[in-house]
Amino acid sequence: SLAGVTLVILVNLMAEPKPEVRPEIGDVAWKRDFEGSLAESAETGKPVLAFFQEVPGCAGCQKFGQEVLTHPLLVEAIESEFVPVLIFNNQLGKDREILERYKEPAWNYQVIRFLDDKGRDLIPRKDRIWTLPQLAPRLMAALEAAERPVPTYLRALADESARDRHVRTA
Repeated sequence: SLAGVTLVILVNLMAEPKPEVRPEIGDVAWKRDFEGSLAESAETGKPVLAFFQEVPGCAGCQKFGQEVLTHPLLVEAIESEFVPVLIFNNQLGKDREILERYKEPAWNYQVIRFLDDKGRDLIPRKDRIWTLPQLAPRLMAALEAAERPVPTYLRALADESARDRHVRTA
């Protein structure tokens, strides 16, 4: 019956895991399988964007997620040009192993590293990247280091955010 089919559909929809909504991680559809992300990078040629973040996180971590990782063009660039993977810097298990592998401090502000398919840094690690004008040029540099094209919209975003920063600080 139609009621039975509707009920089955509703039960299936309710059973599907919902993506975790956390202010620290913004709107990016993050992967959580680090080794799988390296394999996907090898298959696609896209660099890995490894996001080391405190979740649940402090006000600064939440601010980064809410103000930087929600910009639609930035989210588009991360999801389409990279293999985005999230590593919790305050949890045990696989997350802690990756933290130790990269000598990242636990319970730290966010750090984004850009890796090749072997897990090697494409550009040098840098912390204190907390704003869009700081992050957009690093996305471009990582794509260039991986010999990948930089989308025009990402260049425009980097230019615009740099101009906005200069206007605000002038």
